[in-house]
Amino acid sequence: MSKVLLFNATGAQGGTIASRLMEEGYEVISPVRSAEKVASLKERGIEGILTDFKMESLKEIVAKADNVVLQIPAQVIPSVMVDIADNAIQAINNAGKPDTIMVISSTIAEKETGVPSVDARVKMVKLAKKYLPNMPILSSTEYLENFSTAYREPILNNGVIPQTIPPSSPVNYLSWSDLASYVVAALKSNNLEGKVYPIGGNEGLTGNDLSLRLGKVLNKELHYAPVTHEQLQGILTPILGEEVAKDYAEFYHWQDGDGAHLLNPDTSEIREKLGVELPSFEEWAKEAFAL
Repeated sequence: MSKVLLFNATGAQGGTIASRLMEEGYEVISPVRSAEKVASLKERGIEGILTDFKMESLKEIVAKADNVVLQIPAQVIPSVMVDIADNAIQAINNAGKPDTIMVISSTIAEKETGVPSVDARVKMVKLAKKYLPNMPILSSTEYLENFSTAYREPILNNGVIPQTIPPSSPVNYLSWSDLASYVVAALKSNNLEGKVYPIGGNEGLTGNDLSLRLGKVLNKELHYAPVTHEQLQGILTPILGEEVAKDYAEFYHWQDGDGAHLLNPDTSEIREKLGVELPSFEEWAKEAFAL
């Protein structure tokens, strides 16, 4: 049984990836900071290993694995995000460069912009290309689960889909399950190069498409309601804390403007290359909203 070291297995995306890996017969181990997280992962059949996330301790953990999925948590400040990536990449490099897939759960700018949360992603890619030039990097767009979790209440109770993205901008949304499909297929594939691969679902949806098609699934009239980035920051502050919420809002301000072209990649080539087949938006919605 191949052993996969999965970073951030306690998060929503990481947890979905871990479950899919185990379904595929992999043994999953994951670095964590607390005994509570070790116990939580053990209940799910995952071996949690305590670490301070410094290079030396991570190198010992990497040495235990056949493959690595380096998924960097987004719910931390940009400098911490870069530090975790730097230490992990150095550890993987020093441990003999086991086959590794890097996952960045957001779009990535072509160059630094002066926005810390945007530049952190660019810096992580630069580190990856410097030390692990053959490592594929999967860059996701927006997650469909935003609608079935964070925005579920306004959608079901008020018929409103709140979103900072302009209603005319198409977005190739993907689900956490879609992400897991990409990761597992990438681990099994020899077809990927050491570059950034934008990933998403089957198609791009504008806000108007989204309200119409989700409304049909829910049998409910929905309205796409753009919110400001200041409002987004206010919504996220009680959940993520003031500093991280500010970084999120700044990132979305860039992504919804200068980075909007990155939100609707053509994923047909990468899906064909990996043999990934994804459910339709309607299939996802029926399951996510338990219909």
